[in-house]
Amino acid sequence: MTLINTNNNALHKLTGISLGLAAPALILGKTLIFASLILPVLVILFDIIQNRKMPSTLYAKNHRWLFWLTIITACSWLFSCILSNEVSKSLVTWARTVALVPFFLTILELLRLNWNIHELTLKTLICSYVIVLLIANFSLYIDDYIYDLYASVFKTEIVSKFFQISPVLLQMLKPYYSVAACTLPIALWAGFRFGGVWKGIAISSAPLTLTLLYGNGQQPGVSATFGVLAGLFAFFIIIVLREMGQWTVRISSILIVFAAFAFAIFIFSSLPAPPVLPAPEPKIPIPDWHRQVIWGFTFDIGLQNPWFGVGPNTINLSPGANDIIPGMNQEYVPSHPHNWILEIFSETGIFGIFLTLSLLSVFVCMLFERAKNKNQPAVAAIVVLSSFLCSSLGNFSIWSVWWLAVLGLLLSLPLAVMNKEHEIDS
Repeated sequence: MTLINTNNNALHKLTGISLGLAAPALILGKTLIFASLILPVLVILFDIIQNRKMPSTLYAKNHRWLFWLTIITACSWLFSCILSNEVSKSLVTWARTVALVPFFLTILELLRLNWNIHELTLKTLICSYVIVLLIANFSLYIDDYIYDLYASVFKTEIVSKFFQISPVLLQMLKPYYSVAACTLPIALWAGFRFGGVWKGIAISSAPLTLTLLYGNGQQPGVSATFGVLAGLFAFFIIIVLREMGQWTVRISSILIVFAAFAFAIFIFSSLPAPPVLPAPEPKIPIPDWHRQVIWGFTFDIGLQNPWFGVGPNTINLSPGANDIIPGMNQEYVPSHPHNWILEIFSETGIFGIFLTLSLLSVFVCMLFERAKNKNQPAVAAIVVLSSFLCSSLGNFSIWSVWWLAVLGLLLSLPLAVMNKEHEIDS
């Protein structure tokens, strides 16, 4: 099917620009990513109504294992919702999370079938990402009057709350750190893909991202920095593994997975069990004591509800979650666990985390099958996913719809190229 009228160049441009601005616009407020997606959604809905056709089922046909594993994982999460003490909140979280999958598959379809939109989206993303980085770094290191001017426009409490604008510059930039870490590999991939001046602009975003994450030494983006390092590590692992034989790749992959599990077991077994003493007694040097206490409480809740957890996005409503930590003026779980593995384990149980990890493993294996043949879009997708998952080990709730929307949008850009190339090869 054709998602939009290919003769409408103005609509092409507006849609591409809108999609390209979505991730960089998050620096102005978390909700603005959805404002940037309004036009693409309207375009898709208009075409569905006009042509009376739904988007292609190409992905379900070509990736049956991934499709059915997604369905089973969603059903497992749904069962956790039903068993939760906070059924309504869990169901709302489940519904909006699951809805993002067909939504971004449709965005992917739009990009796959309309190369003009896809190209303009990538070029807009490169330009807007660098501009945002320049403004952010200027505000951090030279003068923050640009931020003050923007914040003054939204002094009204209702408006400020809707756009989630913080009166403190560093607090406003903090959520964008991880967004920048995930956007960087897409900007670099797109820049090298286009070459010429676009390559130069994209490369300039790398040092600007690093200075942003340093936060002028006042509040560095630690989780985002680990996300960048994870993406870089994934990139080099792909380069090394694709030069090896099939059995060497399998053995190396098993060793990497085993090492990751061993490290996770070591971390979780070293966490403090609630209630903690007023004097900090950390067994591991990182993360900070407060985060270790949060993780320890979350892990303990998961062990108390091992099979299906307490329900998605409800860990902060568990008994004791709002108690004040001895010696600190902080709650055991302020809003979420700041760790996606512990969050999914405690809220969806062993079944939920096992199926989630299995789904991610199948997806990564599918991407690596293309990446080992030097398919650059597949490499970019793996790097983005690595940055996202590593950043999510210490920042936002994994159920945050805006954070998942960032992942969906950024992944759809290389996946659209990958699927188009696969279609041409076939």
